[in-house]
Amino acid sequence: MKLQAICERYASFRKTLGERFETNGRQLRAFCRAMGRNIDIAEVSPGKVNTFLVGKGPLTTSWYVRHNALLGFYRYAISRGLVATSPLPLAIPKHPPAFQPYIYSPAELRRILDSIGSCSRRRSHLDALTMRCLVLLMYGAALRTSEALSLTIGDIDLHCGVLTVRDSKFFKTRLVPIGPKTLQMLAEYGSRRERYSGGPDAPFFVGLNAKRVAIYVFERAFQQIRLHARVHRAGGHRYQPRLLCLQRHSRHTTATHLLRAGVDINTIRAWLGHVSLNTTNVYAEVDLEMKAKALATCEVRGTVPRKHWKEDVALMQFLRSL
Repeated sequence: MKLQAICERYASFRKTLGERFETNGRQLRAFCRAMGRNIDIAEVSPGKVNTFLVGKGPLTTSWYVRHNALLGFYRYAISRGLVATSPLPLAIPKHPPAFQPYIYSPAELRRILDSIGSCSRRRSHLDALTMRCLVLLMYGAALRTSEALSLTIGDIDLHCGVLTVRDSKFFKTRLVPIGPKTLQMLAEYGSRRERYSGGPDAPFFVGLNAKRVAIYVFERAFQQIRLHARVHRAGGHRYQPRLLCLQRHSRHTTATHLLRAGVDINTIRAWLGHVSLNTTNVYAEVDLEMKAKALATCEVRGTVPRKHWKEDVALMQFLRSL
């Protein structure tokens, strides 16, 4: 049976279980391209699979992402008699050193923002205004990259100053209040964006091609601007600061500042979109006594109703400074 057909059947099966199947789906599509779309699953050799897993260059965490996707796929194929054995390697290589997120200094962030307009980026659909708005929104509202790019026109309530982040990580939807400066920036961008047609479900951030900004386009543009701003660190190309570092930096910084301002740690958890308090506890890098006090007094709630945002004075005071 053709490898392509089995991969498509497996993807449909995982989605019926409620999974998005985005990361593993991309890996399986890449696997089919590498093996050949017309190849039979029985013709896939261990050597070809190993070449796909290793990729180019030194070993990275991508090996384990690809291996995990193929492991589930071959378990499915073997259990249904579509193939007799798995061509995956039995020996698992040792994990490489974990990538350490880069913490941008205020001066470096300023250089990056100043470089957005002066950096020449050929053949990019991401203009300087959209790029600047995205970076400032991620930093000011502590959004994940995918959350910022997924916002629609209807998700941004300029009257109440609230963002609706839908079906983000772990399929959660939450309300994110924003400060007046961030709100003004979004209003100005929205007024200029009106030249592109679209209803409430249309993407808020669009490129020069009038389409939603793809995450790889945003990441590539950020890397070019970071190089132009001369923000780098030792360790080679693979260890340079990334857009993901800006996301983690803003979320760590925001969580710490909110906790120091006296905001309830469960409110911070809901604002950042965390499932458990343990994750928020890691993000909020403050002294142990403050953490213990916050955890002892908090009430674990599944969600925070919209009215609670306005009741939290400390959070509102913090947002006014953004």
